[in-house]
Amino acid sequence: LGLLIALPPASILPLGIAMIFGSASLSLLAATGAAVTVGLRRGGLLVSLLILPLYVPVLIFGVATASAAIVGPASPWPPLVMLCALSLASIVLAPLAASAALRTALR
Repeated sequence: LGLLIALPPASILPLGIAMIFGSASLSLLAATGAAVTVGLRRGGLLVSLLILPLYVPVLIFGVATASAAIVGPASPWPPLVMLCALSLASIVLAPLAASAALRTALR
């Protein structure tokens, strides 16, 4: 995809890594939001209020990685490391939060 839109070859690797870790983090956060609202009738607004603020740091660090890799003279690796840390935190905490939410929904 990067070659089709004429990205510099050096920026394709950081962008690919950012897409992998960002997608994993966003998917796990969405699973947590779905688990929180599984027992509610109108949970759409609640998901927006609970999960969208958690999306913002992932998006900020993803955009910072992309802009540093494509345009800037700055290194794309510091925001990428923060994005990886957010993804790893989501991998650890999202199943715990989802299981706790599902347990309370079943009671």
